[in-house]
Amino acid sequence: MMSIQARERFPRHIRAGNNLRPYPVDSARAKARLLVLAMIADGKLESAELETLMARGAFAELGITRNDFLDVLYEFGADLAGLPASGFEIAISPRVVQSLLAEISDDTQKLAMLRLIFDVIRSDGELAPSEARLFWTALDAWSLRVEDGRRHRPASQIKEAARQRRRAA
Repeated sequence: MMSIQARERFPRHIRAGNNLRPYPVDSARAKARLLVLAMIADGKLESAELETLMARGAFAELGITRNDFLDVLYEFGADLAGLPASGFEIAISPRVVQSLLAEISDDTQKLAMLRLIFDVIRSDGELAPSEARLFWTALDAWSLRVEDGRRHRPASQIKEAARQRRRAA
């Protein structure tokens, strides 16, 4: 049996999907993978999306280098190769998307990620239905509202608002 101290020393992992590698909860790589998902949500990877992240200082915000981010991009592509495909399109199930979103548990990080996801999906000037679906799925999964992303609130207020919405649901 594992002691409480031992459990606290090892990061929690949530299995992202049958063919996706797990990352520690709230880790820089878990957050980077969500941004990669946002980048490919419309079915194409565009340089404007990566440029937006670099201009926004997203890598520093995530606590990851540009090269490490590109490693996550490569790893995610390799993982996706094992998912069900229809022609040239890869089907990422809602269950897999939910498990990726579940790798972010800190309420302050959820809000920061929502803002970064929004920046990525609007970077090319078009909002594809799949990008909008990812954004709304993140809002629902994280018990956030659009208003949460518009104004800055102390982390304690964000956490309390999320707790109240979970209790009400």
